[in-house]
Amino acid sequence: MNNFLLSAGAIGLLTTAIHIFGGQITLIRPFLRTDLAHDIKGCLLVCWHLISAYLLLTSCLYVCAGFNPQPDQLLGLELLLNALSSFYILFAALFIVIGWIFFNAQVFYKLPQWVLLLPIGVLGFIGTGAV
Repeated sequence: MNNFLLSAGAIGLLTTAIHIFGGQITLIRPFLRTDLAHDIKGCLLVCWHLISAYLLLTSCLYVCAGFNPQPDQLLGLELLLNALSSFYILFAALFIVIGWIFFNAQVFYKLPQWVLLLPIGVLGFIGTGAV
């Protein structure tokens, strides 16, 4: 068992639930009530749920790899897990950098998503031995 990969997956599943249920209430419902054109709303809603699917599938992959870290099998999966970890760190960085443009130092609590995304990437890298 690989506790780092399991932790990355567990945080990922928590993040998925927060994204789907919390985001639906605080972001998506108000967004859908705006006067934006339906094609824009539809496209942005698809993008929202693409992230939902990404979070769920990658979190499950971390959990599966964490429960079954066979050295010979994990080696083939290591590149994929490191790529996913890179994405999570990149996503966290995007929240901070783009958020800084809008909120300056307040980004750290105005757009707190980075708090959940960054540990997933870091734990994923530690779990594969990349760090």
